[in-house]
Amino acid sequence: MTYKVFISHSTRDQGLVISFANLLSKFGVEVFVAEWYLTPGERLDRKVFEQIEKSDCVVVLLTRNGIRSNWVQQEIGYALRRPKMVLIPLVEKGIDQKALAAVQNKDYIEYDPYQPQQALIKASSYVKSLKLGKEEQTKILLIAGGILAFLLLLFGEER
Repeated sequence: MTYKVFISHSTRDQGLVISFANLLSKFGVEVFVAEWYLTPGERLDRKVFEQIEKSDCVVVLLTRNGIRSNWVQQEIGYALRRPKMVLIPLVEKGIDQKALAAVQNKDYIEYDPYQPQQALIKASSYVKSLKLGKEEQTKILLIAGGILAFLLLLFGEER
């Protein structure tokens, strides 16, 4: 079972997005970046919101460009309405705290735009831990299902 991450960002931050997506893919994470999956004629909002729903978490890049993006604000709002969605804000150093109101006082990872590697590694390591947790839960459920099936077969034969 793959772990899926939606990266919410401004299109002006492509370099940061590409670096982060490359790190995540090294951990076997499936990444969705809207403009990488263009389908001419398809409603963009429907595609974006559908991908958020299919994702295990949303990483929002709150850069100077990102906080001004209407799309980023909509994606944050949509993700926050998903009850179990994990939202990971990656916030550019020096961003006005008022701009962070959109992420509703969530803990965030700060990054320096001149040296973003440390923050990207921290964020991708956290996503990797979430992925491993999901894989562990899946294994437990499979084992429990196998035990239940065995017990049903065992007790079903006794009748």
